[in-house]
Formats: sequence, C-alpha cells, structure tokens
Amino acid sequence: MKKAILILVLAGIAGFAKAQKVQAPQNGYWVVESNKHTPKQSIVKFYNLDNVLIHQENVSGKKVKVNNNRTRQALNNTLQLALNGKLQNEPILAMELSK
Repeated sequence: MKKAILILVLAGIAGFAKAQKVQAPQNGYWVVESNKHTPKQSIVKFYNLDNVLIHQENVSGKKVKVNNNRTRQALNNTLQLALNGKLQNEPILAMELSK
C-alpha cells in the first residue's frame, strides 16, 4: 500500500515537472536548412506570413537542434526582431545560440 501511494505521488510530481513548451510565433515562421554531411553548418531563414524572406543567417560551428526549447526560443526571438525591422544583416541568432 505504501509503495502504491509513493508511486502515485512521484507520478504526480513528474507530471508537474514537465518542461514548458515554447509558444509558436503568430506572425511569421523560420526554416532551418542543414545537411547530414555538414551538421554544424546550417542556414536559418525567417519569413513573414506572406512567405516573404525577411532575414537569413548562416550558423557555423554549432548544430542547430530545433527540438531544444532554448534553441526554439532563440529562433523565435530572432524572428520577432526581423519582423520588427530591427535586424541589419547582423548575426543575432549565432550570438544567441553561443550563450
């Protein structure tokens, strides 16, 4: 009986400790292009909802792991900067990912 209660308590705690999902942007999207032969070189393209390319960055020396919440947050932050017109061909994403 004690084991059953302990398992239920641990399962409840594990459910609450789940990682939070990163919210998807509503006014644009990004695409990561990479190659399996050169995984540490990627091209990230940022588009608005009219499918117009608004910013592009080359990321070298680091694999862009889009399943990582921190990486997706950096991609979304860079997208917002690009949508607001605050990027002037600056490698913002590469600096965000190197932190």
